[in-house]
Amino acid sequence: MTESTVGEDAKVDDTVSETAASDETSPAPPKGTRGRSFWVAIVLAVLLVAGGAFGFIKYRDVSSQLAQARQTQADRDAAAQLARDYAMKSLTYSFEDPDAFFHSVEDGVSQQLKDKYVNATDLLKAVMLQAQVSSTGEVLATDPVLQSDGSYEVVVSAHQTTRNLQNPTPKVSIILLRVTVNKVGNGWQVTDIGPKTGTKAAEEQQLPGAAPSAPPPGAGPAPAPPVPAPAPAPAKPAPRP
Repeated sequence: MTESTVGEDAKVDDTVSETAASDETSPAPPKGTRGRSFWVAIVLAVLLVAGGAFGFIKYRDVSSQLAQARQTQADRDAAAQLARDYAMKSLTYSFEDPDAFFHSVEDGVSQQLKDKYVNATDLLKAVMLQAQVSSTGEVLATDPVLQSDGSYEVVVSAHQTTRNLQNPTPKVSIILLRVTVNKVGNGWQVTDIGPKTGTKAAEEQQLPGAAPSAPPPGAGPAPAPPVPAPAPAPAKPAPRP
């Protein structure tokens, strides 16, 4: 039993010795393989960094485009709202308080537009008082169009209800106005207003409780039509001879 055990132990020792010797004599990985692994890792790292940088730049560009689109829409909405409000001012006046009309349309506009109203105030006021003109408006739609200089030309379609001394029955006109709005500082300002050219004549209809078409803004209310002179009395027949 003892000799057999000793023999087996000797065999185990020989096996372990051979394994250790085999491990010690195993060739090391070639240097070329280690070099390739290193460069593969470098390339992967570069690709990851480049991909991250590209993604960040793309995200920044998309964010910038979205911000610009939001700003453009905000400017468009602001210009349209200002044009709508100013169109209402220009279509609302009464001979009972003409000064209120002029104060309203001169407020907050460009100096050039204000001067147009100031220079015509006396004449327009006289016409309003003489013809007893009154008007109200209702904006139906706005269409702002961006111009090359950064301003907006806003086409405003509206109902204008007017009446005057010679035409007391209210009359409604469907009109188109062109309102120019410019960026001034952080806000917007009306710089011009007038009838849109190249459109069909205003469509008019008689409606109960409605009023007469006032002249285009900046031109003042139209005078009432002249009162026709009474027809001459018929001549008396000549006496018979």
